[in-house]
Amino acid sequence: MGFGLIGLVAAACTRGSATPNLSPVSSVPPSSVVSSPVSVSPTVPPLYPADVPLTGHNVRPGEKPPVYPAAAKQHSQAGANAFAEFFMRTLDWAYATTNPSYMKHYYGPTCGLCSGLATGIAKTSEEKAWYLGGRLTMHPVAGTSIAPVTAPADFCSVVIVDISATSVVDQKGHVLNGDGAHAGDHFKLCAKSASKEAWTTTYLARIA
Repeated sequence: MGFGLIGLVAAACTRGSATPNLSPVSSVPPSSVVSSPVSVSPTVPPLYPADVPLTGHNVRPGEKPPVYPAAAKQHSQAGANAFAEFFMRTLDWAYATTNPSYMKHYYGPTCGLCSGLATGIAKTSEEKAWYLGGRLTMHPVAGTSIAPVTAPADFCSVVIVDISATSVVDQKGHVLNGDGAHAGDHFKLCAKSASKEAWTTTYLARIA
């Protein structure tokens, strides 16, 4: 809501005199007007892309989408590891909201598993169903060799996650299907630098 600024202007009146005032009018130079510098607030970039959902059936109370980490802005193995963890958190957010929009910003056409997961999540949403459970708990990420991956990659990482039991639920609360919990699932994630401070996932596969 905007706020209007109301200005008040007062006019002063003097009575006329029978004797005209013949005194010379003193010429006083106007005082110099100094403009105060205008304070401009810097533009703050948004924390997430505009299409990222902020809530969903599977979101925990007070939970927010993951934020792209500063550590992932480095073009190094450590930066790739930070990105790998972040990408898996966008996948977790997809299961929290039954919406793959966030993760789709960070993978390329060579990542078949990425595309398959996103398509499956989107189909669940189209069928007016959602996920309960299936949330990821992250373990420390470590670097690994690129070989034998043939997808374009600058670095590869091993991501270990625990996955809670998952159910797909319809609008009436009926469980359509599900899966049990998984502990210590290993994934190999390879990424290529997309820009000076960003990455694209080019390969993702379960390796153990």
